[in-house]
Amino acid sequence: MGESEETDQQDDSARSDEAMLSSTAHMRAVHGRTLWSVAEIPTSGVIVGRANGTPGVDLVLDDRRMSRRHIRIEAGALGWHLVDIDSRNGGFVDGRAFAPGARVILVDGAVIRIGDSLLVFRASALAPPDEDDRMFPGDSSLAVVVRGQLRRLAATTGHVLIHGETGTGKERAALFVGTTGAPHPFIAVNCAELTRDLARSELFGHVRGAFSGAHVAKGGLVEAAGSGVLFLDEVGELPLDVQGDLLRFLEDGHSRPIGSTELRRSSARVIAATNVDLDDAVRTGRFRRDLLARLRASNAPVELPPLRRRREDILGWARRFAREADASHPDMSFTAGAAECLLLYPWLENLRELRGLVRSLIAEQPSEPISSERLPAHLRTHRKALRDDGNQTKTGSAPATKEPTREEIETALQETDGKMRTAAQLLHIDRRKLYRLCERYGIDLDGHRRGERNGRSTDA
Repeated sequence: MGESEETDQQDDSARSDEAMLSSTAHMRAVHGRTLWSVAEIPTSGVIVGRANGTPGVDLVLDDRRMSRRHIRIEAGALGWHLVDIDSRNGGFVDGRAFAPGARVILVDGAVIRIGDSLLVFRASALAPPDEDDRMFPGDSSLAVVVRGQLRRLAATTGHVLIHGETGTGKERAALFVGTTGAPHPFIAVNCAELTRDLARSELFGHVRGAFSGAHVAKGGLVEAAGSGVLFLDEVGELPLDVQGDLLRFLEDGHSRPIGSTELRRSSARVIAATNVDLDDAVRTGRFRRDLLARLRASNAPVELPPLRRRREDILGWARRFAREADASHPDMSFTAGAAECLLLYPWLENLRELRGLVRSLIAEQPSEPISSERLPAHLRTHRKALRDDGNQTKTGSAPATKEPTREEIETALQETDGKMRTAAQLLHIDRRKLYRLCERYGIDLDGHRRGERNGRSTDA
């Protein structure tokens, strides 16, 4: 399969192990000679291949290593699945190999590699096109949804709460919301870096002599923001007693410097961001319930999705970071193996981690396109674990999965016309186990095979 020795794994923790089924799905090409191709997928399915004019091919990709009619993606009783129809070399789904003639269940966000092309499958309708992606770049439906939320917030007033894992772009989103159409100040502070005493002084100021070392009076950031924006990053780390002061400011716009009896007024808009589950922090006494309610009162909170939930955006972000680091740098490109490594990696620090990788690649001045050998070892090792897991599954030595019910087995046999190997692949079990389960449930295998001989057939 060319580059099949390069292997890596995908983090599946953020997605369901069960296939999702909707009335339509879509698929986006993210690597290959035919970029930006998008196909809507009705339940009747679409066929992907490389040759124009080939009967029945719905999505044509310019890839010499792909077969003329390579795969079909369709919906069945067990969910969305990929069927290898006429290929010579199979392919990979989420890093795991499938052979010619195989049938594989697809989960939302599955990464499909056929030839040198990579596609991301989505078990949902295609979002309307949205070309203005400055505030939250990306082609994924999740990115489109987030951009819509940010635009609405930018057109409103009131405080805002943004939640997202480390490195998902919370400050970038806050900057767009807080500065669009308004030349007012945007003042950012990282609450995780503030001690209890420093937090109160930084936010609300102090008068001369308020505490040891306060030789001169100092205004707080709330006052300095004026009618602009105060961005409180990692607000979940703010000390509890200072949270009370913040709550009072959010309620009436007033604050009191340390050591003063004078109330000061500010109309600053607060945009708070956190990677902490604030509901859990409330339950454990680390965050005030009334403060959380106040932050949510003006506008619905925004959730920034991690990279592993929008894999179709990863390569675009890599190119963007390359241009930001070096404007003279050509668009960063990757071999199929390297691109697959990037798409399958979980990116626990999200954009921050990807930016660091891109900058290190530029510093090394590698030849273009970047091959998987140029990537850090942990990215290749990650994919290799998936390849190895796929090989174990084919030999029956993979860890046990949920045992299918009689109804699920009957459905799989009906869909595959009694083909035991294909039905076992659909059910994610070993073929020998499928035989044992059929015997236990008294399933008539000859009946399913007679159905095949009587004219029912599939491309599996």
